[in-house]
Order: sequence, then structure tokens, then C-alpha cells
Amino acid sequence: MKTKRTTQSCLVSLLILMTGCGDSPINIAAPGDIFVTELMPSSGGEGPQWLELHNSSEAAIDLRGCKISNAQDQLVTLTGNLIVESQDYAVIASDHPRAKPEAFKGDKFTYQSDSFELPPAGGISLTCNGKLIDKISYQIGAPTIAATSRSWQLAPGSISAEANDNEENWCYTILAEDYMVGDRRFATPGIANPVCESVMPYVRYNDQAAVLIEGIDWDATLKVAESEFARQLSTSELPIWAIRDQIVTPEVAAKIAVLYFDNIDMLYGTKPFLVLDWNHAVWHLSWAISNLYRNGDSNVKKELQLAYEDAITRPETLERRNYIAIDHIRNDVVVMGDIHTAAHTRMKQLIVAPGNPDYLQSFEEYQDNKRSLLTLKTLHVLYGVKTFFAGIF
Repeated sequence: MKTKRTTQSCLVSLLILMTGCGDSPINIAAPGDIFVTELMPSSGGEGPQWLELHNSSEAAIDLRGCKISNAQDQLVTLTGNLIVESQDYAVIASDHPRAKPEAFKGDKFTYQSDSFELPPAGGISLTCNGKLIDKISYQIGAPTIAATSRSWQLAPGSISAEANDNEENWCYTILAEDYMVGDRRFATPGIANPVCESVMPYVRYNDQAAVLIEGIDWDATLKVAESEFARQLSTSELPIWAIRDQIVTPEVAAKIAVLYFDNIDMLYGTKPFLVLDWNHAVWHLSWAISNLYRNGDSNVKKELQLAYEDAITRPETLERRNYIAIDHIRNDVVVMGDIHTAAHTRMKQLIVAPGNPDYLQSFEEYQDNKRSLLTLKTLHVLYGVKTFFAGIF
């Protein structure tokens, strides 16, 4: 009897150890249980790197001893106590000084950035006890600063080990330096991914033919631009940005150059509207001049030469977004298109193209539909209130 009781006691003790004294059992990872849902690859040494793992199983998973490898055969072993609860997340991050640990939710493991990296393209594998648990391959957009300094996330409706094998289920988030701001299409290391759109659906690289707009009335469209600049808003540059990829005549280029020099300094004093501020405005107007110049013929370049020489110096004047501004203004790759749906919608409200139903039909239509300064101020105040309460709750 004594031996039987001792055996029973040992079994009970072992069961308690395995279940955490009544808590959910802790399992060893099996294929499909845990997988990559977000990653921030290398960004030219300017920011941190990290990846997010999600536990989709019904039990907690112990990642201690698991290994993460990249396509360069670099390896990092997860040590210490790294238990990911059921339906929860863990962040595996570099020790970069800008890693912002306060932005990482849940468990985090830090690795030495000089011994392992997440390159802008390649593959990542997770193995535990010699078994392959998850593996993804990725190519973070075109080889530009803009692409490699954005994180990459799995769409909320595609959270599974099978779905993360399909590039169509992934989308860009925001730049590393800004990933703590807001709650939409921004990086969310350690928590559920927010809603995302397809990967920059309107963007083209060095492909002007794909973004040309038929039937633009240049006189009316430049009149819209003059009207927006007169409002002195942080969005006043958008009409010129909207036409930055179009084929223009030297005469139109000359008028755009005048508008640039008449208004570029004014933009520095504009007040923010929603998430847009003077940094965004200066960047986008300079970007517009750069695209028009690089896509133009010799006569267009002649008219835009001085404006272009000035525009390419503007990124150094920015307080924020200077790296992505440099990428768009001075990179050999010409980034074209409306970038995202909000921009795509706004551009249709600023370009006059009679006969083209997607755009304004006249300058008068623009005047009839433009929002008043009071309306814009009200929208900005409401946005601030929403952001404030979102931060509290």
C-alpha cells in the first residue's frame, strides 16, 4: 500500500507540475500551432527589427529552446522563460536602442542584433525540438528605404499557419519610427493585427504608363492648385502631388515651378489636419517636383531645374519622415501612384478631367464641393477627441 500511495503522490505531483496547479497545460509547439503574423525587417541600420509569433492552439506553448533561422543561415535560440498563452502573442526583437520596448505587448525575447537579422527579403523558419513549426518567405516591396523601413503584417482574416504562406494575405503597416501612433494600418507588435488593405494597390515603380490620367484640363487643374495653396493648409500641396506622374508640357511645368517657389516656405507654418502636418506637406510637394522633373523631357527639365534642385534638399529640413522623403525624392526608383485608398479618393476631388467620370468635370465643381475651413477645423477637433478617448480606453 505504501508503494502504491507513493506512486499516486508522484503522479499527482507530476500532474500539478505539468498543469501549473490548475492552470491551462503548457505544451511543446507543434507544426501549425504557432506562426509568424508580423515582422519588421532590417531598414538600413536606421531602426529595430522584430517578428511577432501567434499561438493559435488551445494551450499555452513553451518556446524555450526553439530556434529561429533566416535565409543567411543565421540562428537565434530562444532562452529563458518564454511561454505564449493560448491565442496570445510573443515578440522576438533585436536589441537596437530604438526598439521601443514599451510598444511591445505581451512576452518579448531580445536577441543580439550583430548576430542575427531579418533581411528585407528572404525566409524565416521556426523550429522546436528539431521539428519545423513555421516557415515563411517574403519580399518587402521594391528595394527602397520606404519599403524596407515598413513592417509587414498578416491580414486579420488570414491568421493561420497556412495563410501566412501566401503573400497576398500580407500588407504594409507604418514606418518603424511611428509605429506607436494610432490604431489603423500601423505596426502592432504583441497584439492582434489591425485591418489592412492590399499591398499599396495603386503604387507603380518606374511605370508612368500605368498611372496616366486621360483628359486632364491643365488650366482648370492648376486653378484648383492655386485655390488650395491660398487656403494655406497642410494639405494644400495635394493638387500638385496628384499630377506628379503625368506628362506635362514645358508651359505647365513652368507654372508648377512658380507655384512651388511661391508656396513651399508657407507650408512650414501650416497647422496639422488629422494626421497630416507640415512635414507631410513639404515632403509631398518636393516629391511631386522630383517626379515631374525625372519623368519630363529636356524642355520640362529646363523649366523645373531650379525647383528640382531646391526640392531635393528639403528632406533635411523635416523633423519627421525624412528617411521616407529621401527615398521618394532622391531614389533612382520613381514611386508613382496614389499609395492608398484615402489618397486615391482625394485625388479624384482635385484633378479636373472633363469627360472622365472619375474626376472633376470643371473648376466650378471643385468650388461647389470643397469643404469650408470651419468644416475642416471641426473634423480636426473631432479627430483629436476620438484619438484622446481611444488612448484612455
